[in-house]
Amino acid sequence: MRKKLLKPPLWETQVLKTIQKIKEIKKDGALKSFDIYECVCIFISDHLKKKIFSNPTISTYYSHLKLFSLWMKETFNLKDIRRIKKTHLHRYFNYLSETRKLKKSSLEGSYTAFMRFFRSMKQRRIITKNYFKDFNIKAKRYQRNEKLISPFEIMKILRSVKEHYDFLKKENKPGCFSLFIHRRDICILTLYIACGLRRGEIQRIKTSEVDFDAQTILIQGKGNSRFTIKERKAFFSHPFLEDIIERYYKLRQELPGNNLFCNCYGDELYAGSIGTIFSRYCSFAFGKPKYNATITRKTFTSHLVRKKVNIEAIRSMLGHENCETTLRYYVHYSTSDLEKTWKETNPYAT
Repeated sequence: MRKKLLKPPLWETQVLKTIQKIKEIKKDGALKSFDIYECVCIFISDHLKKKIFSNPTISTYYSHLKLFSLWMKETFNLKDIRRIKKTHLHRYFNYLSETRKLKKSSLEGSYTAFMRFFRSMKQRRIITKNYFKDFNIKAKRYQRNEKLISPFEIMKILRSVKEHYDFLKKENKPGCFSLFIHRRDICILTLYIACGLRRGEIQRIKTSEVDFDAQTILIQGKGNSRFTIKERKAFFSHPFLEDIIERYYKLRQELPGNNLFCNCYGDELYAGSIGTIFSRYCSFAFGKPKYNATITRKTFTSHLVRKKVNIEAIRSMLGHENCETTLRYYVHYSTSDLEKTWKETNPYAT
């Protein structure tokens, strides 16, 4: 098996460098500082150690909080976290909404980062009062009518895997796209679409977790050894799915490693690489990157809701803790869906 030599992202390097600097200043090695940016780095390093969230999520938190520390320095010449008041927070979120024109979804992401950041600082006793505890933001309302993938487009994306392979053979330039790679890719796409899995969940599947007798795959949800991992099962009892997984599994057994999905050397795939696989075939099918991997999970949820499936069952299949998360972030209706519902339910529509 090849040894992977990948450098950590720049933001992680900057955080670890700042943490090392704080430890050198403090004789007892305690992670305590009142500088806003250094507090941000302390907060991010905690999340890197615990590994509760994925690296893209931690990177987003870092971006939101670093921007705030720079804004406080430039606007108020303020670096001490103890001097932050509620008025500063109001002015900052007005800046995000009015000047930077962030949408509600982006503001919600920033709000989550701030909520966890200030709660962590209060627990570390760096601040005496958490002004963000009762803080509310106002954002312009926008309609969640994101375009979902239609059944016809789903079949087109799945067919594009074979078409891509045939195209490379015809042009006599297969490169690294062997039969193994294409069988792996169509297996990943079907799990995306038919089971609504996350990229990280697909990445963590082990070969031992595939049960061909029960036709299920054990899915490890978010979490780590310090926290309870929410396990659930994904089903592939449909003949089409079963055939795809069996064909790939036979080729996978010839390579080393324990992860179900790997490269041609047996090395584990990264979550970002799994997302890139979806974008590659989506671009080949439509001529441009029309959809990203996240929309498959939202499409999976929205189609089940349209079929009037119990929301508790959908929540369990997605691996969510509560139904509010499922309904708030994963159920989308297009304008045509709303019009159809209005015509079917409104007594004045006929």
